[in-house]
Amino acid sequence: MFSQPRVTIAFALGGLQGFNGHGIGFLDAARELEVEPSVISCTGSMIGWVATWLEGRELLPLLAEAMERESRHPQQAEWLGRVWRAASGMSGPLRPAVEEYWRRWLTPPFAAGDGAYGVLSPASGLAKAFLDRLMPAQILSPQPDPEERERIAAAINASRVPVVFNSFQPQTGRDFLHVNPAAAEFLQVEPQPLASDAKFKTVSPEAVAAAQWLHQYGFDERSNPHGLISGTYHRQFIIAELHMVNRIYAVRPINTRWIGELPANWFEMRDFTRRLWFNGAYYAETARMRLVNQLVETGRLSDELFRRIELIEVQVEEPYEDFGHAAEEHALYRRAAERAREVLGEREHASVPCGLPVPCTQLASRLALAEFLPRISNDICYSCGYYTDAPHRTREEIHAGTAQG
Repeated sequence: MFSQPRVTIAFALGGLQGFNGHGIGFLDAARELEVEPSVISCTGSMIGWVATWLEGRELLPLLAEAMERESRHPQQAEWLGRVWRAASGMSGPLRPAVEEYWRRWLTPPFAAGDGAYGVLSPASGLAKAFLDRLMPAQILSPQPDPEERERIAAAINASRVPVVFNSFQPQTGRDFLHVNPAAAEFLQVEPQPLASDAKFKTVSPEAVAAAQWLHQYGFDERSNPHGLISGTYHRQFIIAELHMVNRIYAVRPINTRWIGELPANWFEMRDFTRRLWFNGAYYAETARMRLVNQLVETGRLSDELFRRIELIEVQVEEPYEDFGHAAEEHALYRRAAERAREVLGEREHASVPCGLPVPCTQLASRLALAEFLPRISNDICYSCGYYTDAPHRTREEIHAGTAQG
């Protein structure tokens, strides 16, 4: 056996309101290349897609179904579709809170215990009660789907791949991490139930609901008794806790730079502000890792407890709408898959599973030892069963990295 450790990798997938074609494309490409991460972190809308991926299901057909439900207009008239979605909303978890809006008007402002509809307290005054009804915080209606939450929680808990996602408590300013049994072992933590005050919590249907709670749902204590919302708003990426791996793929549905023309109207300005917000949180999340990397690379930090962690950003490179037309979303998926094949193929398939580098530019390929061993015994790793198209090299040369590719 070889003494060098296996290269460990993490997938950090950031959620963003929309169809999530970018993250889905990355996951499908990873399965195609048979790249299994050592740990996955995900936030917001990517939690459900990660659970589905862990179940072994193909994501592209499900993405197509989701887009089909919301695409009511041909691509030539997509501007009309965007106006329609702005006016009427979407189905499922993005349904407008129309019923709740009118019910709020019918609720007396002095109704005791009616926290959902803006109770009039002595300090709030009648003006606040009026504004709470005219322009309420809740603009979307949460659509509880117990079966879907059960499925997501069950798939994540049953996975041998460690999975971490987050939720956030606005009133305490605390971020909580929900970990499956594999992640609890990987991170060496002991998660507690959702109602506890512990930072690390177990994965449950209630935890999934909290981690997917949009701020547009408002803060009704009856619907959201724990007061938790999606951790995406606080940390779109969970990276800091993954410091034990060698390589992290940050799958970002936005870019660190603004792509396309600068905003020219109020809607574009809102999108601009939101992306600046997410980028600021991302820089804060990765700042310490980048600093340690810089100090290690320059030799200013030589303590053996510190090492360089490779952070690979798989970002969106073209402008797109959060809920764009099917053709636009398919293009987003395709570009993400192509980029994933490029970065994963270059790095993960350029190493044999035992973690030792293969010094050639061609990808390593898995072979059945029994069939190929007699013919290429000098080019195969007896430990992991991989070989390279480089005859006349012994396995010692391959693993030592001394032969010319």
